[in-house]
This record gives sequence, structure tokens and C-alpha cells, in this order.
Amino acid sequence: MSDIMFNFKGDETYMSKEDLRKQCPLAFATQATNPEVSDKYLFVNTETIVDDLDKLGWKPVQAAQRKSSKKAGTIFSKHMVAFQNPEIKISSSDGDDSFPRIIMTNSHDGMQAFKFSVGIFRMVCSNGLVVADEEFSDFKIKHKGYTFGELRGVVNQAVADLPNKVQVMNDMKNRVLTQEEKNKLALDAMLIRADVQPGSEQAESFKYDEETIVDILDPKRKEDKGDDLWRVFNVVQEKITQGDFHAALNGAKVRKVRKIKSFEKDLKINKKLFRLATALV
Repeated sequence: MSDIMFNFKGDETYMSKEDLRKQCPLAFATQATNPEVSDKYLFVNTETIVDDLDKLGWKPVQAAQRKSSKKAGTIFSKHMVAFQNPEIKISSSDGDDSFPRIIMTNSHDGMQAFKFSVGIFRMVCSNGLVVADEEFSDFKIKHKGYTFGELRGVVNQAVADLPNKVQVMNDMKNRVLTQEEKNKLALDAMLIRADVQPGSEQAESFKYDEETIVDILDPKRKEDKGDDLWRVFNVVQEKITQGDFHAALNGAKVRKVRKIKSFEKDLKINKKLFRLATALV
């Protein structure tokens, strides 16, 4: 399963229905947006999932939707809502406490099912991480025949698997990286952001200068200082997804790296970054 990093500022609260409607109006669609859907398609809007997850103790903390397509003249309906349960917390002896998250993507175009992933929200840096677990990361619930019982089964499976997620985190904390390994992790992360496969022939032409690598590996806070894989990965992940640093290929102009604004790209890159890091365990 892949864990994705999200922003959740310490002064924010769980989202109300009104907050969610402003941030992601598509969650409240009342019918499928695609006129070509089959008559057998059973429309289940995201609001129903929000209400049902609330019954299970999971409340929305973040939401986003795909922007309008000028070419089509209509809005695409894929959207994302992340949920957190205030009663479930992962405590750490070093103070790096976190909350598990359920990340749902949905579409009201009649073409896709509800899709769920599991994430970890780190309190120390107000950032989130998605853990990659192939058995669960692509777990889906079809609109046709949706039941509350099926959703409850998905949630129970996610919660039951949390000890495995904690073990992954502990394994990463116990893995100390050399400087060469840290440099390669930072470089490969930049390649992933550029949609270039590390180790490929195309990657040979992407050589970032030393200052870029140093900047990526420079922690923003004292809690992330260290040579273990967990801390180094979190530093790199935050830089790659949140931007706000300068980068340059050898001999090229320095440019400022911006925050990834597309939730779909954010999810995709976060999953790849986590797999990249856990391969070092």
C-alpha cells in the first residue's frame, strides 16, 4: 500500500459539510455527469461515503477535485477526500506521533469505482505519508450494489493492517544511510517528479548539480535531522511534493521548484517515492 503525504496544518480542524462543499462541490453531485453511462449504473455520491465513514469515526480533513477542462467545456468529476479518526493514533517513543488516514478517490462519470488508500499523517511536521501496500492500495468498491457493510469491511481491513504499517516505519528508522545513498535517494526523487524512471537511459541526461542535492537533503526542522531512512525520506518527500527550493541541472539555469498542486499527481508521486525509499530497507 502506498502512503501519501498531505498538508494538514496544526490550527485546522476536521472539515464540516459546508467546508467540504466549498472545497469539493463534486462530492455533492446528485447524478452521474456522463450522459453515456449505462442504465445499470447505480449512482452513489461521495456525500454518502462521507456520512457512512463518519458513522465509523472517520472525518474529512482534506479534499480536492480535478480542475475544469477548457477543451471539453465541462468539469471532470474525479475528486479526493482524506479522512482521519481522532480516536486512532500511532505513538512513537521519539515523539514522532502520527494519525492513520483513509484516502478516497471517486468519480461521478460512471467510469470508475470508489478507490481507497491508507496514509499516515505526521504531527511533527503537519505532513502526510502514504504507505504502499499492493493488496490494499487498489481496493475498490463499485457504485453498483454499494452497501455500508462493504465500506465497514474496507475500514476494518485498513485498521487491522496498521501494525504492518508501523513495522515498515520502524524498519525505516533502523536503516542508517550513507551519504552516497542519501544523495542517490534525492536524485532519484527528482527524477520521479520529472516523470523519469531512475536507472533508465533517459535518466542519464538528468544530472542535478551538487547544490540542488544538498538543498533537497537539508531538513526544515530539527526533528528531521538524522541519517536514518525514515527521517531522510520524510525530508526528501516534503521537498519534492511541497517545493519551495531551487534546483538546476548541471550547466543549466537555476529555477525554483513549486508545490505540486494536482492531487492526482501528488498521489502518484508519493506512492512512487515511498516504494523508492522502502526498497532501501
